[in-house]
Amino acid sequence: MAFIIHKANQRGVAEHGWLHSHFSFSFAEYYNQARMGFGALRVINDDIIEAGEGFGMHPHRDMEIVSIVTKGVLVHKDSFGNHGEIHAGEIQYMSAGSGVYHSEFASKEGTAALFQIWIHPNQKGGEPLYNQRDFRDVTKNNQWVTLVSPDGRDHSIAIKQDAFIATTELDEGKTIFLAPSSSNRGKLVFVVEGEIEIDGVALESRDEVQITENKTYELKALKPSWVLVFDVPMH
Repeated sequence: MAFIIHKANQRGVAEHGWLHSHFSFSFAEYYNQARMGFGALRVINDDIIEAGEGFGMHPHRDMEIVSIVTKGVLVHKDSFGNHGEIHAGEIQYMSAGSGVYHSEFASKEGTAALFQIWIHPNQKGGEPLYNQRDFRDVTKNNQWVTLVSPDGRDHSIAIKQDAFIATTELDEGKTIFLAPSSSNRGKLVFVVEGEIEIDGVALESRDEVQITENKTYELKALKPSWVLVFDVPMH
């Protein structure tokens, strides 16, 4: 099928006391054979981390990891000497490359919330990379803003894959168009907050739709809405 909807309550759930997670795709103890990823997109984890808690040093390799912080402050350290704070409205990028250890903790001042996104790279190995970008002052109202791209266009973060992440914040009643997906590519539309209508279907907060057809879609905000779109190769 070329237009597949997944509701928020169909996601995997993990509850660890200090960590509250919802998984769009199979992850950790949550396994769903039908939900192993979407093309090059492997993980969308919707995480809430309690103040002062987090993930201790652990390894990654051969994965492009993007963290979109939506609340509070995330504190990052890694084995290559990178150490920084990522605030709500900022985005962190780490290319694990041939291997890296890192830790992520919510600041002691309050709870942190984020989307952690994993994308398969288009090349294995290589030196790990780190970057972060502040999008708090970028106007997102009723227009697409590119957060992640393969070439860093429009001040986005460049990653090692022909993949894009874009966002918009729509006022109630406003519409925006989603360009057709080219051959062997797909788009995943994820409603962070609010409610939109696409192709006659209403999607609420944390709902998503996967699109793999060459067709233009119109998104209409039924209430003020925040939307993410992932545009990835399907091979």
